[in-house]
Amino acid sequence: MRGPSVASILEDAYGRFATRPALIGEAQSCSYAELGERAHRFASGLRGLGIEPGDRVALVAPNSLSYVEASHGIFTGGFVRVALSHKLHPEEVGGILADSGARAIVASPEWAERLAEIPGAANARVVVLGEGGGTIGFEELLAQGSASRPETTPGPDDLCALLYTSGTTGTPKGASLTHANWVAMMRNSMVEMPTLGPGDVVLHVAPLSHLSGYFEPTCSARGAAHVVHREFNPAAVLDAIECERITVIPLVPTMLNLMLPEADARERDLSSLRAVMYGGSGIAPDRLAWAVRAFGDVFCQFFGLSETPMPLTALSQADHVFDPDGEVPARLASAGRPNPFVQVRLRDDGGGAVAPGDVGEITVRGDNVMVGYWEKPELTAETIDGEGWAATGDLGRFDEDGYLYIVDRKRDMIVSGGYNIYPAEVENAISILTAVQEVAVVGVPDEQWGEAVTAVVVLRPGEALDEDAVVAACTSRLAGYKKPRSVEFVDELPKTGSGKIMRRRVRDRYWGGRERRVGG
Repeated sequence: MRGPSVASILEDAYGRFATRPALIGEAQSCSYAELGERAHRFASGLRGLGIEPGDRVALVAPNSLSYVEASHGIFTGGFVRVALSHKLHPEEVGGILADSGARAIVASPEWAERLAEIPGAANARVVVLGEGGGTIGFEELLAQGSASRPETTPGPDDLCALLYTSGTTGTPKGASLTHANWVAMMRNSMVEMPTLGPGDVVLHVAPLSHLSGYFEPTCSARGAAHVVHREFNPAAVLDAIECERITVIPLVPTMLNLMLPEADARERDLSSLRAVMYGGSGIAPDRLAWAVRAFGDVFCQFFGLSETPMPLTALSQADHVFDPDGEVPARLASAGRPNPFVQVRLRDDGGGAVAPGDVGEITVRGDNVMVGYWEKPELTAETIDGEGWAATGDLGRFDEDGYLYIVDRKRDMIVSGGYNIYPAEVENAISILTAVQEVAVVGVPDEQWGEAVTAVVVLRPGEALDEDAVVAACTSRLAGYKKPRSVEFVDELPKTGSGKIMRRRVRDRYWGGRERRVGG
């Protein structure tokens, strides 16, 4: 018996909730039936351009209602969704486009202009979400397509999406998710979330390329309406909750931190809000207590990775219920308990199980685990063993009540403001400077962002360099959020006997005395 695909689930929603609002906006709104028709027209329009099911279709644009429509068209048309942060540097976008072999790119007008200068986009058809010279506009493409449901829809084993992460080498790698993998993510999310229905209104201010884009199909499957903000603004989010009667909102912790002072600034009616789903990192318990005082018992935390999509574990709404004026429960520093459809084990460096209460690498197994890295079989074999266990690179421990605490990263990834940053790609950008002899990039504790990027630099003898020059080298090659927020110049960096820089030792200097050595 074949299971459902993301496409079949969305097609069911278009019919089941046909007259219910799907997308709500000042200049553009549509019902679920209309959303289905526009998704079909988009998919049909792409096929008219020679794009076939199974071809990769990239999205590089800020949040918009059209972004949701295009995403639905990719799912239902059997294309492979490659969603990229619009904040990436053109060189980074070019690397991902080349690696994925994207045949079509859905881009904002700003990005449509940049793509003309990116070699990786040379062979792709560009659909612009607006007006753009030399490209086809989104509405023009829809007008050329058919509103009829595609004759064939993807099956559960067909490729659904590539979730790109740069990795420790600084080169892009795409986690390959099938429709079955994505459906498992949707199912696992429904298990942990409050029950959703057609009466819910979801606000998307987190990127649709990442967190909000993972939640959106799950909410659509239950007939919820969607309100989309182009960018995050704390006051605008609180105003929308009050005016639009928002019931559900996915956030990264940094967004919540920025909203708290604004929430305290004046009285608002936030009573409609019943679920705040946060992920990307944990929230410091004292901040969470502040959030509960401001918003109530509405929070739920999900933990997951691109390779093993959330929720692997969840800190439920019931777990977040406590007296915010009393002692903060220890569990609020955890990532919650394992999802019932996911197996979680902690392993030592030799692959064996660790003793209860001890720290080990978090490994997981389940039908949400990626099938592998796109066209990188050797790297896939390093991550997923013969029994289907995937290594996350995070170190954790279980307490006696089954709560998982993430205490450190085995790999060197930095999480700042909900964005994943790999030191190697920042180090590569800084090493271009001839004055730099060595560099180590680490994440340091930061109250607002969870972690901040710091570059520790050794200069060549006789050379001079200042912090501005180091940051400028990154600005010309990397997304803005990856730039170092501080630069420290030192005489030497700690090394192993073989001469390899011990980035972990550099990082430890900034995290001394902390039990939990990850941001949040």
